[in-house]
Amino acid sequence: MTGLILKDLINLKKQARVYLILVLFYLVLGIANESSDMFSTMMIVVSAIIPITAMSYDERSKWDRYALTMPLSRKSMVASKYILGLIFLVASFILSMLFNSFFSNISLMENVMTCLATLSIGMVIMSVIFPLIFKFGVEKGRIFMMIVLFAPTALILLLSKLEISMPDEETIKSLLYLSPIVAAVIFIASIYISMSIYNKKEF
Repeated sequence: MTGLILKDLINLKKQARVYLILVLFYLVLGIANESSDMFSTMMIVVSAIIPITAMSYDERSKWDRYALTMPLSRKSMVASKYILGLIFLVASFILSMLFNSFFSNISLMENVMTCLATLSIGMVIMSVIFPLIFKFGVEKGRIFMMIVLFAPTALILLLSKLEISMPDEETIKSLLYLSPIVAAVIFIASIYISMSIYNKKEF
């Protein structure tokens, strides 16, 4: 499995400069707007896009068909993509922590909880998108990704139009504490769903 992850990282080197520019752009934008939330959110979006780019390379080169002739299990093929995504999510978590430490006045505990909540959102996004990509392919998967990313914003706008009151501060804090556990459960369930889809797939 380590070899599969290294293969993806080598392929992603082609896009490394683009992602670095994106990170720097959102870093400057976050500092200019004094918004740690903006930086953390965009880092999660970038982290979600990166493993999908790796899947795109695989699909274009018909890698899966070739890889399955080697002593590689389908479970390893699926798990490697989730681990790759998790690597970049953890990297975005660390960057967000550092950004908040230098450019925000929030306490250490609040910093950790906020970044964990953002990490959890990223895990849920991947958990929804990855099975769809394994099922329908990368091109259709990108459409689903856009729907998943914009659905929360649309939901918030709808709730505000309906004048439904938002949860109070204590409820939000409770949700923040629970979010990593909920996200981990969803993430693990998503891995098994993707494995089930991939096991039935023909190349």
